[in-house]
Amino acid sequence: MANKPRIVMVGGGSNAWAPRILTDICLVESLSQAEFVLLDINRQAAQLVKKYMDRVAETAGIKAKFTVTTDQAAAFKNADYVIITISTGGLKAMAHDLKIPEDYGIYHTVGDTTGPGGWARLIRNFDVFVGLAKDIARYAPNAVALNYTNPMSTLTDILSRIHQGPVIGLCHGLFENLRFLRELYRLESDDQITVKYAGLNHFFWITEARAGKIDVIADLRQQLRNKSFSDLIRKVHPDAMGYASNREVATELFHLTGVMPYLGDRHTCECFPWYITSKANMKKYKIVRTSVAEREKGFRQRLKGLRQAGKKPVEKQYLERSRETAADIISAHYEQRVFIDVGNVPNSGQIANLPLGSVVETAMRVDRNGFSPITFGELPEIIQAFIEPYTHVFGMVVDACFAGDKHQALQALRLDPLCSHLNADQVNQMGRRLLNAHKKFITAF
Repeated sequence: MANKPRIVMVGGGSNAWAPRILTDICLVESLSQAEFVLLDINRQAAQLVKKYMDRVAETAGIKAKFTVTTDQAAAFKNADYVIITISTGGLKAMAHDLKIPEDYGIYHTVGDTTGPGGWARLIRNFDVFVGLAKDIARYAPNAVALNYTNPMSTLTDILSRIHQGPVIGLCHGLFENLRFLRELYRLESDDQITVKYAGLNHFFWITEARAGKIDVIADLRQQLRNKSFSDLIRKVHPDAMGYASNREVATELFHLTGVMPYLGDRHTCECFPWYITSKANMKKYKIVRTSVAEREKGFRQRLKGLRQAGKKPVEKQYLERSRETAADIISAHYEQRVFIDVGNVPNSGQIANLPLGSVVETAMRVDRNGFSPITFGELPEIIQAFIEPYTHVFGMVVDACFAGDKHQALQALRLDPLCSHLNADQVNQMGRRLLNAHKKFITAF
């Protein structure tokens, strides 16, 4: 590997991801002189990020170099690390993923992982990800590929099937649970918490945890007898995520399973048909949807802020590390040291009672060899029963895309638990409408 690593940001014009992740990496001393390539089909957006990052480098006194390109082959040539943060079709395409399922009684909150929304999002990203994987494999066969794009499990699967170098999917869901535990038990850092967790992206479970000397799961069983996670979160951090502290789904799942689910209700609710196929239940569980209009507003606000920030020295508050761990993973691999983090990689036995090959989320070890998942063992039977259907649905639709088999893709949608209230004709009709809405992005069928 070169003394100055070459790091490619696919989606280098993303105003949501690129500035934060790139700044994190620049702030690591061993990576502060890296060569960063901002690859994006929107050159103007990438140029804006470059202008901001030049200001970051200038303000922080580092020698990182940033270049912009729309040429995928040129970007990947001799790359050491590739970070992927894209969404084929953007928010206009996402609007179809949310709107069409509404006609069939499925009210996606996010729509980026399971159900018809996640299914359609995978299919419209498939061709792009195959192209990325093939070019990475051709021009940078030893590069480490870090994927942030959802649906995490299936898109990471695509990359893993083509690129023989290290591939890992990254998500910050676990950090939300750790933050809650740190604040609930008034701990100074996450280092004082030990957790054992496993599952799928946006659908993981903490089966064992200790905060200092406290058995967290046992203590939560006591504290949640007459309270909800919402009550506990409000106690330590009012409205932590800005969604009216809606943790009613997490509370119910904790009582049902006896272990701690992901506290992000807007994601976990999409893994259960009884939550988002009933408006009455959505009201009961205080489930909040995120509209495309709200996302567009956030995009415009970030864009305005980025334009303003690129005209002056970067404020100190933006020169501090975020909770994302791409920088830690890259630096650990680059420096040939060990780092333990949460990651999504194909199941090679780390979760004993889920299908081999399915992309699962567990703790994993980073070192010079890449990513080695840490053995979890068997999930509790009830958790396995919730999760395993999705491993089959996800694998089946990815297989269908590689085979160019539309019928198999629709079969996979039929098997998705979120479609369990629909008959076969309704599922096929919904699926075909989604495919038609995204037809300009799809060549697999």
